[in-house]
Amino acid sequence: MAHSHIAATAAVAAVAASIVFAPNASAVCYSAECVPNVARNVIEGAPCKPGKYFNYGLGPTGATFVCNKIGVWTAAGPLVGVHNVAMDCPERNLSAQGSDGVAFVCADMGGGHLRWAHRIDTAE
Repeated sequence: MAHSHIAATAAVAAVAASIVFAPNASAVCYSAECVPNVARNVIEGAPCKPGKYFNYGLGPTGATFVCNKIGVWTAAGPLVGVHNVAMDCPERNLSAQGSDGVAFVCADMGGGHLRWAHRIDTAE
């Protein structure tokens, strides 16, 4: 009886040790460094492949660029993380990416109320 109890305890311990906990899904991102799928060493005016998702790039000095609808890297406001559309934002013309990869810009929605909005200069 004791042998089977020890074996069962060992089996439970082995299973518990093999469980890998996923990172916190609600982790916040408030800088360009944590935004996924951002192109690096982008040169303003260089060609790019426009798409609906993941249109941001950073230049060699950290400047933010967006791949516009016609396929050219153009200057954009600083990339400040991953945010949700229509939520409040701190400063006009800042850039953010949605968790799904859609590009946002901080825009005045009337009366000085700043919110994250879909960029109109990227592919849809």
